Amino acid sequence: MNMMKELIGKIDAKLIRRFGYYLVGLALGVVALTYINQQKGTTFNYGPNARVLSQLRLRDTLKISTEAKYMLQQHHLDSLDIQYVLHKGEWDRSKSNVHKKPCPDYWLDATIGKKTNNKIVTTRFAFIFERCEYVTTLKNIQVQ
Repeated sequence: MNMMKELIGKIDAKLIRRFGYYLVGLALGVVALTYINQQKGTTFNYGPNARVLSQLRLRDTLKISTEAKYMLQQHHLDSLDIQYVLHKGEWDRSKSNVHKKPCPDYWLDATIGKKTNNKIVTTRFAFIFERCEYVTTLKNIQVQ
């Protein structure tokens, strides 16, 4: 009976030691992989919102329609605001027409704050983008 307890004690110690080695190796691997991916600029877009924003950003050209230019001027928006929307906007799937051929439409909602008269005024906008093969076009902007 004593022999059995000693054997179980040795197995537990060996198992715990192996598990510790496994965790140390796993932690070193995760740190190395994170460092390599940061150096390469790799992103992991798992959610549908992140994938849509990435697809819109990664086109060769961003064009702005005349209607959108008018709205940009009217609401004092600039290219930094567009970049903000393309990075932090919220994709509204219910309003988007993703099955439209050849270029689907995407609605991105964003709240943008502008300083006027020493006050920050926030406004909720809907940016309507059209994504074609090589070009993303900002078709229109609506105030919500």
